[in-house]
Amino acid sequence: MTACHDLHIWAISTRETALTAHLVRPVVENDDGLLRLIQEQLHDRFAIEHTTIQIEREPQHCRQASDDFV
Repeated sequence: MTACHDLHIWAISTRETALTAHLVRPVVENDDGLLRLIQEQLHDRFAIEHTTIQIEREPQHCRQASDDFV
């Protein structure tokens, strides 16, 4: 992963948290392993169970990406 942008975290209820993010990653054959690892880490470290992760190859192709992204 080379960058992250359009990151949003919010409470669904007093016990549930949701997260959405756009991740920039160079071209690879399969992103399933990375997505699974991210979901596991978010769950285990921060108790975030509802995630939507969008993988992008180039940040400049996303309308939501600003010039200063993480």
